[in-house]
Amino acid sequence: MTNEEVMRAFRSLLDDGDLTCTVSDALGRTGALSADFRPVWPGARLIGEAVTVRTFGTDLSAVFDGIQAAVPGSVLIIDSHGIRNAAFWGERTTRMAQARGLAGTVIDGACRDVVAISRLQYPVFSTAITPNAGLPGGRGSVNQTVQAGGIPVQPQDLVIADENGVVVIPQALASEILQRVHAALDDERKAFVLAAQGASVPPSNPRE
Repeated sequence: MTNEEVMRAFRSLLDDGDLTCTVSDALGRTGALSADFRPVWPGARLIGEAVTVRTFGTDLSAVFDGIQAAVPGSVLIIDSHGIRNAAFWGERTTRMAQARGLAGTVIDGACRDVVAISRLQYPVFSTAITPNAGLPGGRGSVNQTVQAGGIPVQPQDLVIADENGVVVIPQALASEILQRVHAALDDERKAFVLAAQGASVPPSNPRE
């Protein structure tokens, strides 16, 4: 399958709910960013290839560079080195990202303007919320390997997020993981039938 076909297949599963859980299972119960990542508004979900951003201190210049570099359907992954006292995302960046067709944003750091973002229904997952804004200074980088929630993320890795959190699939494994996800969903449907009959059905090893 082409990358586009794999992406389309994953996207078709997103609205069924809890896709991140099945993907994590397919990755050997790994792949999830830290539990600190939460959706800014209830029900937010996203899927897309990563455009990575590494900020410098509280300088958010690279965030704007990342938005400009992103193609429609991309997910911006912002590595702010865990800084939580300055926001790297808000209403202005949200409106820019929507205009360029981005699928959402994941921030290892803080967000602000959450009422506006909720109203705009743009998916944002962050580890903190603060009214303090970062300042532009012309530093940072785009589309290099970053760290987000303890997981290395490379440009074009597949990012999926829902109410359970955020998972990252290495781009080279996306097709294989899709096959495992379909197999896991089939097994789960069978297990649910047995569970409804009162049977105890422990989960199988996703790598087998």
